[in-house]
Amino acid sequence: MKILFKSLLVCVIILLSTNSLCAQEINREKGYDTQIGVMVYMLEYLKDDIVSSTRGLNAFETDFQFDEKANSIGAIILHITAVEAAYQKYSFGEEMFNAYEIEEKELLEISLDLDKTKEILKDKPIKYYLDMYKKVRKNTLKEFKERNDDWWTKKNHWSWFHVMEHQAHHLGQIRLITARFPK
Repeated sequence: MKILFKSLLVCVIILLSTNSLCAQEINREKGYDTQIGVMVYMLEYLKDDIVSSTRGLNAFETDFQFDEKANSIGAIILHITAVEAAYQKYSFGEEMFNAYEIEEKELLEISLDLDKTKEILKDKPIKYYLDMYKKVRKNTLKEFKERNDDWWTKKNHWSWFHVMEHQAHHLGQIRLITARFPK
């Protein structure tokens, strides 16, 4: 009887865990064509994770590096922002990138190289980095609204999948760094 009960309990646990996995779904952001809306939903979900993972960081935490070769959270956020801006340029055209102020463009171009980014920026509040990230994202969303799924499937789906994948990778780094702050 005990074996039957344990087996039944294991089956229920597996069923519940499998059911909760199936219940998760990827939605699409309204106001966009279907495929673009799905990507926007995922990009915004990631952005919310990045913002919440960095909420309340002080300057020391924003600049913290394990050692001289490590990345800081501020540098990582500026780097993912620069990569997104570079893909805007690639996907939407040069004029998209020219919409940024000269100082912003220079900073974004430098920040494509994460090693240079961590050297030039220090002592900025986390808000500085997140504001730039949100500004670039706002432009991405504006441009996506003007496009349709035909445009998306020609060459842009893979490009923006890479942007999302890149940001997810760096979110993992951010979480690792925050978990290892000196106590």
